Amino acid sequence: MKNDDTLALLYSPIPALGLSLELTSVTEMHGYYTLADLIKHTTEELTHLPGFTQHLLYEYVNFMEANGYGDLIDPM
Repeated sequence: MKNDDTLALLYSPIPALGLSLELTSVTEMHGYYTLADLIKHTTEELTHLPGFTQHLLYEYVNFMEANGYGDLIDPM
């Protein structure tokens, strides 16, 4: 289990995370404001959202993995 400091990143506003403006815009357009909002959905569900391209999916997954959250993407 992640500690409180580590989990804080999941609840930080997406614009504050240094992700692309495109990813920030698309996630906000769909009502997702934090990574905690995104991890509630599978990567397949995200790619079916208008504007959520394969490129944005890669950006999201790479960011999650680089910050130690890869295990939260599409958990079994």
